[in-house]
Amino acid sequence: MTEQNQQNGQINNDFNNTNSNNTNITTETIATNIPLSKDDLQFQKLMQFANLAKYIKRDLNSTQQVESVFHKNFKKSDVLVWLGNPRRNEKKLRDLSRFLYDSSAHYKRLCQYFSTMLTFDYVVEAYNQQEFKKDKKFIEDVQKKYINTVNFIEVMNIKHEFSKLISRIFIDDIVYGYEYNLKNSYFFDILNPDYCAISSIEDGVLNYSYNFHFFDLYPKELERYADEFKVKYNIYKSDKKNKKWQELDSSKTICIKANQTVDYPIPPFSAVFEDIYALESYKEIQLSKTELENYLLLVAKIPYLKEAGVSNNFSLSLDKAVEYFNLMSESLPDQIGSILSPFDEISAIKLNKSDKDLNGVALAEDSIYNSAGVPKLIFNSDKASGAALNKSILNDECVMFDILRQFERWLNRKLKGETKKIDFKVSFLDITKYNKEDLVTSYKDASSLGLPVKLRYCASLGLSPSDVLNSMFVENDVLSIVDNFVPLSNSYTQTGNDKGGNPGKGDNLEDSTEAGDLLDANNPDNRT
Repeated sequence: MTEQNQQNGQINNDFNNTNSNNTNITTETIATNIPLSKDDLQFQKLMQFANLAKYIKRDLNSTQQVESVFHKNFKKSDVLVWLGNPRRNEKKLRDLSRFLYDSSAHYKRLCQYFSTMLTFDYVVEAYNQQEFKKDKKFIEDVQKKYINTVNFIEVMNIKHEFSKLISRIFIDDIVYGYEYNLKNSYFFDILNPDYCAISSIEDGVLNYSYNFHFFDLYPKELERYADEFKVKYNIYKSDKKNKKWQELDSSKTICIKANQTVDYPIPPFSAVFEDIYALESYKEIQLSKTELENYLLLVAKIPYLKEAGVSNNFSLSLDKAVEYFNLMSESLPDQIGSILSPFDEISAIKLNKSDKDLNGVALAEDSIYNSAGVPKLIFNSDKASGAALNKSILNDECVMFDILRQFERWLNRKLKGETKKIDFKVSFLDITKYNKEDLVTSYKDASSLGLPVKLRYCASLGLSPSDVLNSMFVENDVLSIVDNFVPLSNSYTQTGNDKGGNPGKGDNLEDSTEAGDLLDANNPDNRT
């Protein structure tokens, strides 16, 4: 087979592995035995990218949609039962967590506090090297492989893709992703956790199986899934009893779990569910109490003539009294009530707010954050306690670094299939948006002392390895910024300026030394 035909065959294989539901071009229309021109090859590559870029997330024209768990009603008594047996009720707890994330601002901010903490800054490093040659050929090989590895990771856009995954982790405790990738495009499709389950561990990374009964319930969904799902669904149909659950290709999947101490998913903040219900109850009580405190009652009394032995001796007829009472009542707002009374005296009990009363709503909010183990100071507080707050954030960062190591191991397992001869790995920095400034300063100081952490210094500033390489090339070689950017002249940068300015201290010493040497040469006896 010629090189041209080999290239065509490879492209067709790549094409077959993509989702081909969004274009009229099919694999049957591309003959591998017919040499393709460069224009045809380019067009074919564009069609591959179009297939991936137009991945259908949801068919809006379909009358059958996957069931949504949002906006369901959850009784507090049921929630307490579910929490008593989380393994058996993992789906119900997950549905509740999603509902609260959508409806409770406190719960949403709590999840977002953790899920947005990591920056996913990383460096690419060599490892497992047996020798370190300095000859030109070896260095060129390492450089070429390094650039290929950096470009491979850059296409994955891990900062964005991983951030999507981690936001789901703090709602469901676990995320199941399936990757779709081409040479210049990459993304994860997050699968429904109701039809996924952890099945194995490979190289310290979780793998999962998929319940293919899902496509019996939603057959039209199969059209938008990758070819692996179609193949394994056919296997399932041939033996529905034993092939209901099938493990997906580990090279195409990702599974990250927040709580690794248990093998079943449970929302990380399930401990605050009861407190959120209590908060809503306190709000209702507080609202009723406030309404009563602001309520006013007006009592209109009918004049009465006091004569001995005469009863019902009113000075105003009842009809006339009712007429004027109705006129008064019609002009009153809703917060003010009125009654018509013939009694001389009425005792009033006023509902005043006591200064010693506790704010139930505030106590309930504190209870939510206390149950989650997160300081309320981070979200809203009129009290400042910098040292305690920093220590608490430090503890939360340790939780996130544990999850970060899972992403790191998954990515390095993937790189093992890409690297040859020279091994490269990804190292995520233990950096968050809270400790970023301190870490930047630490790497800067270490770099100034000559330690080999310059790439980590760049990463702490938010630059990916690809950004560093390309910026160096553009600034130094293309634009020659280092040579063309000259500091502006001022009194601090000028030396020996006859037009004025304040020369530096070093310049004065240098000038005085040179003048002294000249004086000694002309006057060897040091005569004045």
